[in-house]
Amino acid sequence: MKKYVLILFVSFSLQMSGQTIQQIDSLSSKMCESFKALKGVKDQTQILMVFQKHTPRFYKMVGVTSKEQADSVADRIYFRLQKNCQAFLDVLGHLEENKSDWQKLLEKPKAKISKKQCDAFFSGKNFYYKEYDGNIVKVTLSSSHWIETFHDNTTSTLLIRRKDNCEFDLEFLESNNNMRKNLSVKGDVYHYGVFSVEEGVYNLWNLTKDNQYYSVRLYPQK
Repeated sequence: MKKYVLILFVSFSLQMSGQTIQQIDSLSSKMCESFKALKGVKDQTQILMVFQKHTPRFYKMVGVTSKEQADSVADRIYFRLQKNCQAFLDVLGHLEENKSDWQKLLEKPKAKISKKQCDAFFSGKNFYYKEYDGNIVKVTLSSSHWIETFHDNTTSTLLIRRKDNCEFDLEFLESNNNMRKNLSVKGDVYHYGVFSVEEGVYNLWNLTKDNQYYSVRLYPQK
């Protein structure tokens, strides 16, 4: 997703001496409540309104002194909101066309995959999926790691832990991709499951922190 609001912060003359991910997530939790309370048309104006309500005091608290520091804090807030706040994702969804296979679901999909098909998935292969803006993310899957390569050749590395019923957890380790390194911190865990396969294309569900299910398609690399 595009960063619609970050440019709006260049006018803040604030500075940062340091902040923890716990402080960022505490702030994003309060901001999420404001996004949940939004009424009417979802647009950039409402996003700006929420940020202006919550961030000035936070920037002062952590002591920001330069535009670069302000941009860095704004990046982290923006992406942690995407990870932790479904209401914020709903607003962003109104601002950009979905060119991916990611779809919001009403409930957890029923599994329609055999043990043999599930074993084949976890045997280690090369896949790809489409991001919201249509960019391709390549996935190298082994018995222990899930490595993503993005369109700009940056990467992310996650541990994969297989569970029952063709479900698995991904634990974030590291990334040099700007979005992913601001979205996640080491140790963050993401919950997935494979619920069907069609001609080599796997259909997965993902469960967010707000207990919202999404589906995505994982294609074999040719």
